[in-house]
Amino acid sequence: MVCYSFAFLFMKIAMRGLPTFTVMPIAVLTLAVGATTVAALFGEWSVPSVTSRSVGFAVAAGVCLAGAVVGYFRALSTGPVSVVVPIFGMFLVGGALLGVVVLGEGITVKKALGIGFGAVAIVLIAT
Repeated sequence: MVCYSFAFLFMKIAMRGLPTFTVMPIAVLTLAVGATTVAALFGEWSVPSVTSRSVGFAVAAGVCLAGAVVGYFRALSTGPVSVVVPIFGMFLVGGALLGVVVLGEGITVKKALGIGFGAVAIVLIAT
């Protein structure tokens, strides 16, 4: 999480000297190379069948990530980090809710409170 926190800072600083949509592909390419290297080092890199259902979901995830990253960089280029990052953090609440509703993951009172408090915290920080 420390690296993720610094990533926001470095992106905002980079956008002081470069256009938003120049910083974004540099950051994303660096992420892709790093993730591929880690996968190879841990022996988890494989070339899947293009017709695999899992590949379709991986592509769908990539499309969603592309939309999220483009939206995030655009927001970061126009707003302060202290507001943009908490709003971007709503993906934590949304992801948890999708896990429960779509994937049928269990929900407890404690988990529901955590999701609710997370949403409240994001709203309080961002406003």
